[in-house]
Amino acid sequence: MKVTFFIDRPVFSAVISILIVILGIIGLMMLPIDQYPQITPPVVKISASYPGASAVTVSQAVATPIEQELNGTPGMLYMESNSSNSGGFSATITFDISADADLSAVEIQNRVKLAESRLPAEVIQNGISVEKQAASQLMTICLTSEDPKFDEIYLSNFATINVLDLLRRIPGVGRVSNIGSRYYAMQIWVDPARLANFGLTVKDVQDALKDQNRESAAGVLGQQPVDGLDITIPITAQGRLSSVSQFEEIVLRANADGSMIRMRDVARVSLEASSYSTESGINGGNAAVLGIYMLPGANAMDVAEKVKEAMEEISKNFPEGMHYEIPFDMTTYISESIHEVYKTLFEALFLVIVVVFLSLQSWRATVIPLVAVPISLIGTFGFMLIFGFSLNMLTLLGLILAIGIVVDDAIVVVENVEHLMEEEHLSPYDATKKAMEGLTGALIATSLVLAAVFVPVSFLSGITGQLYRQFSVTIAVSVILSTVVALTLSPVMCSLILKPTDPNKPKNIVFRTINKWLNIGNNRYVNAIKRVVKHPRRVMSAFGMVLIFIFVLHKAVPTSFLPTEDQGYFTIEIELPEGTTLERTRKVTDRAIDFLMKDPAIEYVQNVSGTSPRVGTSQARSQLTVILKEWKERDNTTIDQIMESVQNELKEYPECKVYLSTPPVIPGLGTSGGFEMQLEARGDATYDDLVRATDTLMHYASQRKELAGLSTSLQAEIPQLYFDVDRDQVKLAGVPMSDVFATMKAYTGSVYVNDFNMFNRIYRVYIQAEAPYREHRDNIGLFFVKGSDNSMIPLTALGTTEYTTGPGSIKRFNMFNTSVIRGTTANGASSGQAMDILEQIAREKLPDNIGVEWSGLSYQEKQAGGQTGVIIALVFLFVFLFLAALYESWTIPVAVLISLPVAVLGAYLGITICGLENDTYFQIGLVMLIGLAAKNAILIVEFAKDEVDKGKDIVEAALYAAHLRFRPILMTSLAFILGMVPMVIATGPGSASRQAIGTGVFFGMIVAVTVGIILVPFFFVMIYKATKKLKTKHAK
Repeated sequence: MKVTFFIDRPVFSAVISILIVILGIIGLMMLPIDQYPQITPPVVKISASYPGASAVTVSQAVATPIEQELNGTPGMLYMESNSSNSGGFSATITFDISADADLSAVEIQNRVKLAESRLPAEVIQNGISVEKQAASQLMTICLTSEDPKFDEIYLSNFATINVLDLLRRIPGVGRVSNIGSRYYAMQIWVDPARLANFGLTVKDVQDALKDQNRESAAGVLGQQPVDGLDITIPITAQGRLSSVSQFEEIVLRANADGSMIRMRDVARVSLEASSYSTESGINGGNAAVLGIYMLPGANAMDVAEKVKEAMEEISKNFPEGMHYEIPFDMTTYISESIHEVYKTLFEALFLVIVVVFLSLQSWRATVIPLVAVPISLIGTFGFMLIFGFSLNMLTLLGLILAIGIVVDDAIVVVENVEHLMEEEHLSPYDATKKAMEGLTGALIATSLVLAAVFVPVSFLSGITGQLYRQFSVTIAVSVILSTVVALTLSPVMCSLILKPTDPNKPKNIVFRTINKWLNIGNNRYVNAIKRVVKHPRRVMSAFGMVLIFIFVLHKAVPTSFLPTEDQGYFTIEIELPEGTTLERTRKVTDRAIDFLMKDPAIEYVQNVSGTSPRVGTSQARSQLTVILKEWKERDNTTIDQIMESVQNELKEYPECKVYLSTPPVIPGLGTSGGFEMQLEARGDATYDDLVRATDTLMHYASQRKELAGLSTSLQAEIPQLYFDVDRDQVKLAGVPMSDVFATMKAYTGSVYVNDFNMFNRIYRVYIQAEAPYREHRDNIGLFFVKGSDNSMIPLTALGTTEYTTGPGSIKRFNMFNTSVIRGTTANGASSGQAMDILEQIAREKLPDNIGVEWSGLSYQEKQAGGQTGVIIALVFLFVFLFLAALYESWTIPVAVLISLPVAVLGAYLGITICGLENDTYFQIGLVMLIGLAAKNAILIVEFAKDEVDKGKDIVEAALYAAHLRFRPILMTSLAFILGMVPMVIATGPGSASRQAIGTGVFFGMIVAVTVGIILVPFFFVMIYKATKKLKTKHAK
């Protein structure tokens, strides 16, 4: 195809661009908006309960059989489980990112089914739930009321009946949970003394309930075959009971004299909450707190919008005095950060246009890049839709990076056409034709090289691969589109819009000054190259130093996975001594809330007492989510300052330990920011060995200044009451062993007997002793069982009690007993350093049968750890191969490649000066930088090679090429560097990621333009000379 093809067909060229734009606009309309792409590994959660069982019992009876079946599920990375003293069991299985969440959940469900035959009947009766864990909470809705009659139980059930079901049906909502819920139940509070007086036991009460509270079918009158009947009549009867009075009337025993013992004679029946182990509130007041989780792949903004609309609708039917608030909404952070990114995008565009205008020095010439850049950027959206991406932080940052590159192609074309019109006095059409003949090769080469840079990084596995893919595809697509525009639309516009300048007409003073400085710069640049070429040894040794420096800095710069963002909220966990009652936890929690509410930057404090993400349900824990005001209203106080002041206040509380944590960087990866380490008892290690190892590790780790907020999930020495059953005595009395434990459990725990119906729903019926009968050790003497001769025997006659200690919750990781060590970094240390320190302590101080593994974000960081080197090596290799193919030579590409490390040094220096870390964003920036620096080098080498082929002297050719390309290289690089300025100085939500990317590229590019472009001609000359020597040797 001839170069003139497009220049001669302006309409055809315009149509191509119009199609690209239309495609892009369609994409922009349809793309989902989210904070991050779908990069969280699928997690499946299993929960079961064995009421009244201790942690050890749950671990042996429930955890072991289930875990044995789950072990080795295809695609599983690791599984964690927790068995607690409240009888709860929960396990989370984390899968590889490539696994399908739905299939994984089904696979787990099938495996749990296999384990059911070995589980206690009661666990199965209570139900085992298997669900896909939604990655992150999208929003929280609170129902609150000032009216005392709407207490927590009312609010919680109102939410369950009237709000939950409607919200669950909204498309895109994955799960709605009633946090700290108080679900209704029929509670039967038994008086053990009265029961024993009547000669009845708990078992009798249970049997009466099962017998008289049941649904039964009663038959039909006139069922076929019959003769002479006109109608059939179904027979109905009272099925399940539904009111307190009906339950009170249940008959426990009919005596021979015709008298009845009813439920109300031995127990108090009331309709109230099924469990009092957790409670929730907002800003210190009562509230029903609903957490809304999103389905993977849904559009966060859409779902939030629909939920808000639904709540508006539902709230019209609220009783007077009840209202709802949305204290926490992730989409405010998402839309704020995406808004900030858009702002950065426009700032960058503006700065780029200014540079273009100043360097091209005519409005006509500036129009061409001005049209070309938006076409390439808008077109990219269409391809993002085709590739199934979303509009998220990463793809938008990719577009900002792309601005600087996309503008290059257009500038290079315009600059060259202008140059030819001026030097050779050609008409715009001829100049364009001649310019395109020289440029087409170089344009295609540079865009291929840039695409080549991004190809290898797209194939990385795991989360890093996903992160890179978002950038690489976005940038590669926009670069390819910009080349298409530069080859089609730009030349057409050049031939139609540009006019030859009148050499006699003076330019304005600004342009004159710029040109004067550019000429001085150009001459100095050529002189520098002449000097450099004369002293090859000095340059080579300096270059060697550069390589050493890069290596040293690479080792010295702290590494981390992703920068920590200010997401507008943080969590506080309050831990009281184990065994503390909820009442005591509540007092401390309320005191903390009062303090927090005084801080002007804090808008909401949402609390859930009696539970924590670290240990599950435990009355001694309380979790507060502190939601800050919007960024604009905070008077520049950062989240770190707020957290520090909170930490300083709460650490003064004598009765509790306090852990503050930021949310995880990527929602759904781990429970909080910071690191998460699993210390495992492997081989022959016992639980006590694990406790000792944990203490040792915590002791040494707490002395290191790089670590902060260390906490362990281990609850080892919890007070317990041991009931030692005298088995011989039980057998002599003729009491079934199961009755002994069932009686104890029913009175002190609570037993779920069966269900009843109310409000079109099913609720549970529980039996439990009245509060005074289950407070102290001596109460056990009032619990009776029936012997074989119908005599009533107190439990104290069948065994003795003593106080001991034991574990409060048992955690397992990949089937080993484990203790989870969590913490954050301090004093500018990075997460990578923290992990190394902990591993080193474990190696040196702990016995061999204690193993170390990582989970959550730390697991991903470990996996991603060694990839920087590989990525950069691959990038260099790909660039080399592409150039070798293009120039049909193995040696010339070396000249391009050798000049690149200088840019890398600049990037490392930049982040060292700014105190940033070597994280995934920085590495993406590096890849980008190598591509750009290579692009500059190619422009010089391409022209120099042409001159040498025409028979010019090597040094002359290099100097000529450098002189000719100096101005366009400087212009395009300046455009790019200025485009990065808004990212380097970014503030507000999501600024950490923008700084992380922008800073490295910004400084690297400055060095590449000042030092790098002097080295390119130098290495070109050196390599040509070297190959000539070799050739002459061979010729001899």
